[in-house]
Amino acid sequence: MQSENYDACAIAEKDEVSQIVLRDILAIFSQQGIRLVLVDKLALEAISRKNPPGLNLHFLSSQVVTTFATIANLKSPPDLENSLSDLQEVGFRVDILTGPGIILDVRHAHANANIPLHIVAERTGWWLHVVILYDIHGSFLWHGPATGVTTLGFPEDMLQYGSGGREGVLDWFDVRSSKLDDLEIEVPANTSEFLAETANSTFISCNYTRAKEFFDTYNDDTSGEALYFKAKVLQIIRLSKLVLESLEVPFWLSSGTCLGWFRQCDVIPYSKDVDIGVWIKHYHPGIIDAFVAKGFWLHSIFGRVNDSYELSFGYSGVKLDIFFFYEDSRGMWNGGTEFTSGQKYRYDFPKFQLCWTELMGIKVRVPCDTLSYIEANYGDQWFEPIKEWDWNKSPPNARTNGYWPELEWREVIQIFYPEAEDS
Repeated sequence: MQSENYDACAIAEKDEVSQIVLRDILAIFSQQGIRLVLVDKLALEAISRKNPPGLNLHFLSSQVVTTFATIANLKSPPDLENSLSDLQEVGFRVDILTGPGIILDVRHAHANANIPLHIVAERTGWWLHVVILYDIHGSFLWHGPATGVTTLGFPEDMLQYGSGGREGVLDWFDVRSSKLDDLEIEVPANTSEFLAETANSTFISCNYTRAKEFFDTYNDDTSGEALYFKAKVLQIIRLSKLVLESLEVPFWLSSGTCLGWFRQCDVIPYSKDVDIGVWIKHYHPGIIDAFVAKGFWLHSIFGRVNDSYELSFGYSGVKLDIFFFYEDSRGMWNGGTEFTSGQKYRYDFPKFQLCWTELMGIKVRVPCDTLSYIEANYGDQWFEPIKEWDWNKSPPNARTNGYWPELEWREVIQIFYPEAEDS
């Protein structure tokens, strides 16, 4: 009984210390105009489960690290000098991890100053991690990697954001007030949705140094025709994102659109179409109707859902190709069909995962190991622009894959010719 009382007293004392520490943190950051939101995954999981008695200070004090976030403007990174000084005055050991910000323009490829990315602090064994989320074009939030060992002995293996040198992105999220014992804190309004997003938030920046090298070598096409095409591509990607996300169908940049992002952080102006990939397991029967409802017209349907499926749409004179990808023992692949002969083709890719990136201000996915994906499709000469491209002969990963029986052509080769295309 005495041992149990001692344990209870020790826990109560630890909780009281945690409460004092947390009060100091919230007060100091608030005084400096820095708004903290609890984004600790373990804490949010507890809130999401809503198990009595819910989230409390004892829960946080039992963790090694507790994670908050603050949102900042990339053009004017937060000045943390006063916060740092105030934290040190009340007994915190503090370190600020800095690094280059996200690059969004080829002109700034060689001039990217370090900005604060993460704050770590410790007092009485209670660790705080503040991840700084930077607003990107008002459309999503980016955080940098947490690289470099701090002088404080921070337990880096406990990092929930930025570990392993990874960047990450999140959509903008609403917040709500929540009680932590008698403390008022802010948390994401939809904790379950927020946690699902953080599970797949890895971001890879486009290589603007490579893009600059490409434009220095081959020049940038700034003709009116090229700029018009880029504007249309931007519009199509935005609309495709709206359509597919409404159906909960993830997609990624594929083929020439992916090559344009990887090679020049831009659109290939002479490609004349937009290419995206979708896992066949995410096929939704409402895809066609949803695109048509957004102003697209159906150009063609090739294959079947269980074999070599492909959809093409038209929008304002630009074609959108949706390639559906399959997985088998040989890796990932998508199919193609020659409409005059019924010849089937298979395009093989090494297995890949998806990461987030940014193209023209839009948060989109690409294969994480983009180089392997590009080399499979375009070979090792992908850096050189090639304007003459045969879809079924030029790709090094194209293989013939049998024929569709002629009796099935009406089903597996459907080409539509609307009376008038949008202009």
